[in-house]
Amino acid sequence: MRITAWIGCAWWTLGCVACGGSSSDGGPPGAGGGAATGTATTGTGGAAATSGVGGSAGGANGAGGAGGANGAGGAGGAGGAPRELHVDTSSPELSEIRFKPSELDPEVSDRDLEQVALLDTRVARFAGKLVVTLSGSNQPPGPLDLTRFVAARGFHAFAVAYKNDYNIVQNDPDTFGDARLEAFDGQDHTALIEVTRADSIEARLAKALAHLKEVHPRGDWGYFLEDDGSPRWSVIIFSGHSHGASSAARIGKVVRLDRVVSLAGPRDTTPVSASWLSEPSATPVDRMFGLTGERDEQHPDHLKAFDLIGLPGELVEVDVPGAAPPYGGSHRLALKDGDHGASGNCGAHVAVCEAMFGLPLP
Repeated sequence: MRITAWIGCAWWTLGCVACGGSSSDGGPPGAGGGAATGTATTGTGGAAATSGVGGSAGGANGAGGAGGANGAGGAGGAGGAPRELHVDTSSPELSEIRFKPSELDPEVSDRDLEQVALLDTRVARFAGKLVVTLSGSNQPPGPLDLTRFVAARGFHAFAVAYKNDYNIVQNDPDTFGDARLEAFDGQDHTALIEVTRADSIEARLAKALAHLKEVHPRGDWGYFLEDDGSPRWSVIIFSGHSHGASSAARIGKVVRLDRVVSLAGPRDTTPVSASWLSEPSATPVDRMFGLTGERDEQHPDHLKAFDLIGLPGELVEVDVPGAAPPYGGSHRLALKDGDHGASGNCGAHVAVCEAMFGLPLP
């Protein structure tokens, strides 16, 4: 594990085993001084049931109450009082923390690649949201350009290592979603891949946040954890490119995220359309965005996925004269002159990427 900080014009490495490549991509300068704050959202109570005792009150981070003692449980308790995000900005810097999943969990057995967490305390304001980035097929954690893009704009950012080294193109419409779900939760959903709990996105994210809370307390990474140590999904954004774009949207179907940003995706529409695309979504579709390139050979597949998910609006070309956020409220966005890689290059398409991530902050 290594922690690297960018201060002014020099890199400082703390507790470093070996210094590796570092980014020179810094965020906009912000005022130093005391702790910065951001407002949390109030938690939601549990679902009602026909029998059982009502759930207990929610935790300090706004988690819903537990279910009752009998059957499915009674009504969940009210969400706990939210707390503010407290980031120490007394020494403004870009902190980059790198570690492998196996450093946090001895049960890790696959895709033990270096993960990257970023926080830039030089920004003028914090989003109070964590962006988890998912890389394309068989790629290392990232895309790091995307991770750095969001960190430079006030987000906490984390590039997770996950199961993405398999052929997702299948003839069974259920296999697409089952494989992506297994990569997320580590439960046995399909014979196509085998992912243990320790190798799942969900477990690795929880372990990473607990680790970051300990090794980088100035960043208040614990803000993104519930009292029970699970990720606090309501303040987490999943974003990915290509294979990661579809996985981000699949995860948004099963947990209620702050939003989903899919770059060069979602897809899962060849040779058959995946059943998960049209399933009900835990994350409201008006919190999901897709960006495709019209010169991308997968572009027609992306359009099918946009339709099946039900993304709001009509397709809007964002790189033509006169195009500007919020693009008529559409969440179906396209680069007229973009290929597969261009859709993942937020540095070259700042306006549309900032809009998808909810910037500028309200």
